Formats: sequence, structure tokens, C-alpha cells
Amino acid sequence: MASKPIIVFVPGAFHRPSSWNAVAEPLRQEGYTVLTPALTVCGDLNSATPESAEWKDMVAKGVHEDAQAIRDVLLPKLDAGNKAILVSHSYGSIPASLVVEGQTVTERAARGLPGGISAFVVIAGFAYPVRGKGIMGDDSEPPVMPYHVLDNGILHLKKDAIPLWYSDLTPEAQDAAWAELFKAQSRKSFLLFPEFIAADIKIPKTWILTEEDQAVIPQYQTAFIHAGQFENVVKIRSGHAPMLSMPERVVEIVVQIASS
Repeated sequence: MASKPIIVFVPGAFHRPSSWNAVAEPLRQEGYTVLTPALTVCGDLNSATPESAEWKDMVAKGVHEDAQAIRDVLLPKLDAGNKAILVSHSYGSIPASLVVEGQTVTERAARGLPGGISAFVVIAGFAYPVRGKGIMGDDSEPPVMPYHVLDNGILHLKKDAIPLWYSDLTPEAQDAAWAELFKAQSRKSFLLFPEFIAADIKIPKTWILTEEDQAVIPQYQTAFIHAGQFENVVKIRSGHAPMLSMPERVVEIVVQIASS
């Protein structure tokens, strides 16, 4: 069994696992096993049409499919006796939270199983305030963002997202980050009404609050922190994607959590 917990990084909306590279590689060099599962709900449709199988497949995928993709890479590691820390960014916090249900160290031990999730970390993410309701705590669907174009169940990403997501990156780094993004994601992935929410998670929970965030502004993050009952809040002076703008600080925070 590994002496250090496994670190699982879950990307945000439209982001590839590579968004975590500047954080994941230093941790691997420190001896951590790092997993970076890909989201199932996004991709590049390119010339696909709404009638194509590729388009229809993406339309049908939502948060539960992303949660299962995380489980597929994580559970074998837990079954081998490892503990794990889930670290999620933005939208990724939603499927990541579902993965925790029944898989904490205590819950698995009660079923006679080894290993388990020992800590949950959210960077500029979301926490549902009420079970069975939407992200606003009622039955409404969230609005389509100004930087999304909705077409037959698919959200296409516009460049208007760049200054909001990457406000603290140089123009060159913004261009590089944009080039790495998927440009399509299912609308279904934003329409979850979960029965298990962050407040139900009973392991140590840390929220990394990005104080200069232009996408999920601090005021909203503070509301999510209270809704999810996050007892540990770390404030950093970054934009929405600190894994790109200040990866060293993110590594430092993750190592502190892993060592506690």
C-alpha cells in the first residue's frame, strides 16, 4: 500500500486533464501517484452534425457519466488499499462530489473494504444547497452563460470565456490555454438535481477560494462554501484557474492536505 495518498485531479468544464499538468508533474516527482481522469461530457465535435452518432453521444452524457469515469480509475486503487484525495476544479467539483458517496475510508471499512477517499478539495467550484434541487436551490435550470452557444443539446464555447477564466494569465498563456480547451460540452452536464450533495460529505473538505476570479466570483464561492459546509477555506489571489496561473501554490496546498 502506498504511504502517500493518491491524488485525483478532476478538470473543469471544457478542460482536458492536461490543465493539471503543471500541478500533477511536481507531485509525481515528490512520489505521489496522480490520476487525471477525463470528463466524458465534452470534446471536439468539429464537423459533426446534430444527426451524427458523435453528437448524440455527447448530448446524452451528464454528471453521472463523469462520476463513473472517475470511479473507473479510482476504485481499483482504493480496492488495493490506497487512500485518495479528490481535487476538483469548477464544474469538476460536481461529479467529484458524487464519487465520494459511499467511498470514504470509514464507509468502506464498514463494508469490510480497504482504502478510501480521505479528503475532498474544491477549487472555485460549486456546491448544491438543497438535495434534489438545482444549483440555485430551486427547480429552475441554470441559464446558458454568455460565452456559450446552445445548439441541439450542445454548448459551444466562445472566446468570450478567455478573459473570465484566465484573467490573470498573460495574453500568450491565455492563447495557449484556449488552444487546449475542448470547444463543446453537453447541456445535460449542467442540469443535475442531486440527491447527494457536498454537505453530505463527512471527510475533511477544503475550498480554495480564488479571490480575483471573474468566472465564479468570490461572492458566489462564499455562498457555496456555506452550502457545502466546507470547514477549511484557503484564499489565494488568483483568477479562475490557479492550476495554470500559480501551480506552485496549488501544489503547496495539496501537499499540506495530504500530509495532515
